[in-house]
Amino acid sequence: MPTRGTQLVFADLGVHPTPWGYAVYADVMAQLVQHGIPRQDIAAIGDADTDAKKQALFEKVRTGAVRILLGSTQKMGTGTNVQQRLVALHHLDAPWKPAEVEQRDGRILRQGNTNTDVSIYRYVTQGSFDAYLWQALETKARFIAQILTGDSTVRQAEDIGAQELSYAEVKAIASGNPAVLSLAEADAALHRLHVLQKHHADEQYLARRQLRALPAEITRLERRLAALTEDIATAAAHAAEPIIIGTRPYSRHDALEALAARLQSLPAVVYETCSVLLGVSRGLRFSLVQHPQGAPEVYIEGALRRSAPLARDLHGPRAILNAVERLIGSAEAERDKATRDLEIAQGQRRDYEARLGAAFAHAGYLAALTDLRNQLEAALSRTAQDGAEASLPTVGTLVARLKALHAAHTLEATPDRAAPRRTATVEEAITTRIRQREQAEAAPEPEAISASVAPPTPAPQPATALAPSATPSQARPEPWTPPQQLRLF
Repeated sequence: MPTRGTQLVFADLGVHPTPWGYAVYADVMAQLVQHGIPRQDIAAIGDADTDAKKQALFEKVRTGAVRILLGSTQKMGTGTNVQQRLVALHHLDAPWKPAEVEQRDGRILRQGNTNTDVSIYRYVTQGSFDAYLWQALETKARFIAQILTGDSTVRQAEDIGAQELSYAEVKAIASGNPAVLSLAEADAALHRLHVLQKHHADEQYLARRQLRALPAEITRLERRLAALTEDIATAAAHAAEPIIIGTRPYSRHDALEALAARLQSLPAVVYETCSVLLGVSRGLRFSLVQHPQGAPEVYIEGALRRSAPLARDLHGPRAILNAVERLIGSAEAERDKATRDLEIAQGQRRDYEARLGAAFAHAGYLAALTDLRNQLEAALSRTAQDGAEASLPTVGTLVARLKALHAAHTLEATPDRAAPRRTATVEEAITTRIRQREQAEAAPEPEAISASVAPPTPAPQPATALAPSATPSQARPEPWTPPQQLRLF
């Protein structure tokens, strides 16, 4: 006995009938019945107006009593567990958010589906807004993925708010004229090019500003690194010496009593910030800074002065000596950090020097596209008038030139650098490159792992629908074998 497979149909538009009585769900059901599917095998999620009825309806889908279920993303998305017999899922329209597409697809690409091959269909009407809606979803998904992964080579993420339809795009979609649509596409490409040109100008301004500020920062870091190195050497050379409180040396145990006596002589409240030298530890002077308001601070001073705050209620002799030891012990970590910061600053200076004065990578594309776009606009205006000059290029010729120009240029491509070294690329942050280089040097060589993947077997498709291309499904843990996702595009 053959297994009764089930299917889901998603449609967010047309859930409720129009004022003149047309209902998308009713129309789809009528056409399904007309093509031979029994009416009792078809249901809409809206018919289940309570949770109990919804669960009963889901159980009918799981058992195959209901073979086709229609619904919206909101009502048939999260919490819809009917995947056992699903063989196909249909997107009659495009939702507004990429997460809603994932929710839809997740109803069939789900653990517990007994079918090894499944089909996902997306329907697009030529000359309608469908293509634009899917393109907007692609733009949003790419924008979100770029932000979440941080793996894009582009340093600016284009705002998805710039994807609204312009008047020209509305006219192009409504008219169905390929030349008008090409003109709208050229306008959109010009808008993106102007945005990139502005970003390039911003990068040049940033490079000039940073090249003025970085030399002073590099000098400061070099001085800090040298001072930390000197203090570390001083502390190592005097490691075995006793602690000096005032002018007398003490052991660690005796130093606590001497320091307590020294603290007793200090005023409990001060009316202005003052610093009091307490002694010397491992060749470095340490002092106490008292503030009129707030907790006191301990600082050590050698070639470099470094401080650490104390708790307001814990600033006795033991807390002070512990803070001094922490400051001395953290010198090596601060030296390593200063070394890394210096390398980053030096790398940034090289990066900005290589970037400064670079020409806009798409300047030629911008000029050529502007010229062809203006010619096409003029040619479209001439078609409605008599006496068009035969010497001027035709609309078809200009459209072909625009397509060839678009094919020869891509806005996502990063410009080639004159310097061969990887650390001189413009689009990747210098901090990211240095971190990646350190990780690559520290990471062991991974073992090569070979894996053979059997080619998927596509599921049979209905004769009335376009055959989707087969792509391997995502890996799932054993023993469950996931269904294979077959997408239309």
